Formats: sequence, C-alpha cells, structure tokens
Amino acid sequence: MSFKENTDIVFEHYEKKIYDQKQLLEISRALNSTLDYKYLIDAILNICLAQLQTLHAAMYLEPEIDLGLFKLEPQSIKGFELNTEEQNYEVKIDSPLIHYFEEKPKAITMDQILLMDTLKSIPDVTYLRKMGAEILVPLNAKGKVNGLLVLGDKMTSEEFSEDEKEFMTTLANLAGIAVDNARLYELATVDMMTGLKIHHYFQTKLKEEMDRCRKKGTKLCLLFTDVDHFKNFNDTYGHQAGDVVLIEVAKQLINAGQRHHIPARYGGEEFCLVMPGATEDEAMAKGEEIRKAVESMVVKNPNDGTDLKVTLSVGVSSFRTTDRSNKDLIERADKALYQAKHSGRNRTICYKD
Repeated sequence: MSFKENTDIVFEHYEKKIYDQKQLLEISRALNSTLDYKYLIDAILNICLAQLQTLHAAMYLEPEIDLGLFKLEPQSIKGFELNTEEQNYEVKIDSPLIHYFEEKPKAITMDQILLMDTLKSIPDVTYLRKMGAEILVPLNAKGKVNGLLVLGDKMTSEEFSEDEKEFMTTLANLAGIAVDNARLYELATVDMMTGLKIHHYFQTKLKEEMDRCRKKGTKLCLLFTDVDHFKNFNDTYGHQAGDVVLIEVAKQLINAGQRHHIPARYGGEEFCLVMPGATEDEAMAKGEEIRKAVESMVVKNPNDGTDLKVTLSVGVSSFRTTDRSNKDLIERADKALYQAKHSGRNRTICYKD
C-alpha cells in the first residue's frame, strides 16, 4: 500500500470519528430535550435502528424502582417478533450478565459472549440468542446498569465493527442518563396507581395551554369524567375492586388520548383530559369514544373473579378568551359533568350557557 493510500485511509477513519462525534452531540441534545418517558424510549430505539442499520432493537428496563429486574415494555420493542411468554421474560439485576456489564460497561456481540465460559450457558444468554440478539449494550446512569439495549443483526449481514460498538457504548451511556432523568420526572408527576398525571401537574399544564391560547388564538378543550355510582360500587364490591375499575378507566383515557393530550387524575374517581388544539366537536367525539370504551369493558372482581361493569359520565368545556384562570374552564367542565350525571348518567355533555 502506497503512502498516499495509507494516508487516505487514516483521514477517512478520522473523518468518520468526527462525524460520529457530531452525531452523538446531536443525539445527546435530542435525548435531553424531553422528559417524556415513552417518547424517549421510542427515540432511542429509532436512533439505534438508523445508526446501526438493523431492523431489530429492544430495551430492557426496570419497570419500577428497586424491583430488582429488567423487563421489556410494550413500547420498547422494534422488529423482534416475540410471543407473550418471551415478552414477559425478566432479566434479574443480580444476573451474571448484568454483573459482567457492571464490571465492563461496553457493547459486546453475542459471538464474544459465547466465548466466555462464565456467560455462554446462563439462561439470559440462551434466551437472548433465541430472541435474535446479535449485540448487547448496557445502559448506565450514576455508576450502575439501569437497562439493557438488545440489537439484531445488520441488514447488510456484516459484523459490527469496533467503531460501531464504541459508538453504541457512548450512545447507551447518554441514553441511560436520559432514561433515568425521565423516570424520576415521571415518578414525580404521575399517579402510580392509575398512570395518570397528578393534580398539580394538570393545573400547571392547563395554565400553560390557556396562556398559549391567549397568545396564539389556538383552541383548547377540557374533558371531565366520573365513574357513575362509584361510592355504591365501592360499598358493594370493596375498595380493591374499586381500584381495579379506576385503573381500567384510566387506561381508556390514556389509550384514547393523543400524544399531545394530557390525561390526569383530578381527584378520587374524577379524571380529566386536556386537549390542546381540539374543537368542541372533536372533544365531544373523544368523550363519546372514552365513554363507550368504558361501557363495553369488563373488569374482573379481584375478590371472587366475577365480571363487573361500570359506566362513565363526561363533561366537556372549551377555552374562552374571557377565561381569567384555570378555575373558569374547570368550572364549566364540572357543570357539564354535573348535568350529565343528573340527566341519566352514562352520557357526554358539552357546557352551554
């Protein structure tokens, strides 16, 4: 090889290094620009798919703090085709594989793992091989492993280069910190039983959205929901059954809401949905969608396994330029909800003067 050819290869290598560093800088900015936990996970997986040219990516994360294990979440799988048993597989934090990554926190291929007597036969490695994993990368935050990134083979069928493994190690470190921050933020702003935003967060975001409406002339609607005869339900079936109902109703709000909507727990069994940009007609349609979903759902009684059903009343209000505070918009939604409750329940009503 001539001197010029050798020099060209060296330059090309350093240009690639500079490009990768620029990419990581942009990725770091993107990951730290959001505290939305689910959106963040989706963004990390999409970055992995694009950067490593693979069609398969998944992330094992700790479902709850100090639970002692990592699991896949529904939004943390891309491309891997897994049955229910495989999706529910748990990687224990005290697993030899996690201990290895605590000692050596960097990307490693499955071929490298299979050369290690201490790891090649453990259940986690056997499962991940069956799943289709080609490279594993630990997520790190505050000096500990807080997740595991699993990637399938490359579309080009090439092996992962050392530069790519180094790139993924750095990316996983950035992702680990971002995920940790998002999880802490979620714990501070989410009602752990229902998964809905807490009251204080709701009030803060509603004020922000109302301010935006005043400045930009945009639309805003608010949905208030209440489980019909919930006190009687609790007295009849017990508070455990009541909690199960609240969890299932909350799921309907979360599933029906779009990404920019804010589902929250106002208090007790009263839930709400903040809908930036929505017209009254759109909010009414969304209220009906949620109401019908609750009406058709069946909840298992945790005490005896019998089927239980509930209905939902919904009140809708829309932002007015004369609104001085959150209280005005909330009061109208509450009045519409009151009207829905006292005109037969299990219906959606929009506030009218």
